[in-house]
This record gives sequence, structure tokens and C-alpha cells, in this order.
Amino acid sequence: MRAGATDMKAIGVFALVLVLASPALAGPANSTIGAKRLQNDNVHNVGVGYPSLFYEWWNKGPRQLDWALKGALVYGDWAAAYSRGRFIRVGLGVSAPLRWHLSTKRRPKATNDIAFRFTPGILLAGNRFDAFTFGIKAEVAAPVSIDVHERVSVITGGTIPFAVYISNQNVGTFGVIPLLVRMGVEIKAANHVSPFLLFELGPGIAIGGGTADVSFAWRIWVGTSFWGVIGK
Repeated sequence: MRAGATDMKAIGVFALVLVLASPALAGPANSTIGAKRLQNDNVHNVGVGYPSLFYEWWNKGPRQLDWALKGALVYGDWAAAYSRGRFIRVGLGVSAPLRWHLSTKRRPKATNDIAFRFTPGILLAGNRFDAFTFGIKAEVAAPVSIDVHERVSVITGGTIPFAVYISNQNVGTFGVIPLLVRMGVEIKAANHVSPFLLFELGPGIAIGGGTADVSFAWRIWVGTSFWGVIGK
């Protein structure tokens, strides 16, 4: 029930942001959760939600590549929250998001951008059994940005944050494979500031000990991207 209530609230906020988008806002020049290429050389991105609080330092790379360094304070299941219960208690995650812009399609009422995103990472954490856990994650995603008008970008697509947990007690080793659909929005609130909302949900598969379990998985963050606040 608690997960369901959170899901409904997130979907409601997502819809409300779209409805309340006003002419006073402007479309973001830089996208960190979506598919559009960065326009600035460096962009900072901070977010809070579940299962983590994070900071990303984004950089405009060569050709169609943008890349980032990410640090996260993790206080829930690293890959995604599961309805079957929380495994990770608290930990530190480090990762390196890589995003390749694939295409841009301009239409009379919308502009669509598609990208491919790959994020390798590691986790050092304690679990609910008071044991040390080492995590490895290989997250793949296909983000899509849709500029519904010049003021708002809607984010959609899919994400598969595959993770493996290795513990030093009788918990053993197991893997999780969430299959998540993305829903989000990016809005330019000022010349150098772009707040965002990102919500992902779908089935989650846990594999370990010769068995497999399927449950509901989800992630949600709110935050902001900012750039050009120091020097050029």
C-alpha cells in the first residue's frame, strides 16, 4: 500500500507539472536525465529521492558523447526499491554515466531526442542483516526527450539497472534486474537553472540461490541542474 500511494503521488505531480507549465518558463538548454546533448561544457546535477541522494558532474564530450562522474548516498536498494522489502541499509555509490545522442526529430508540435545511456558503478554498503555488501551495477537506458513546446521537456524511455550484491556473511551473492519505464520532466526556471522530476517503475527480478523472485520496483528523484554559475 505504501509503494502504491507513493506511485500515485509521483504520477500526480508529473501531470501537475505539465498542466502548470506557463509562458514564464523557458526550455532547458542542458538535459541531464533526458536525451538531448549538453550545450555547455560543464553541468552540475543534484537530486534527492529514493533510493538515494546524489550529485553528478556532467561534461560535454566529443562527437555525440556526454559523460559524468556521480556520487550517491544510498539508503535503499541501490538498483531500485522493491515491494518485497529493503535489503541495503546505507552505503556509498560511485558511478560514471555515459550518454550517446542518437537522433533528433523535429515535428510541427514537438521535437524528439533519443539517446543510449550506460552507467557502470560500484557500491560499498551495509545491509539489513548488519553485514558488509559490495555491489556492482551495469545500468543501460534509452532516454527520450520530447520538447512539447519551447518551455518544457517531457522525459520518457526505459531503464534496466542490473546489479549484483556480494555479502560477507550467509546472505551470499544475488542479482537484481529491474525493468523500468521512465516518466519525468525538465523545466528551465532561470537562465542557468533547470529543475527536474524523474519517476521510474516496473517489474523487478531478483535471482540468487537457484531461485528467482519477481516484485514491483521503482525509483523517484526531484532535483535541479545548474551551469555557468562560476566564471564562464
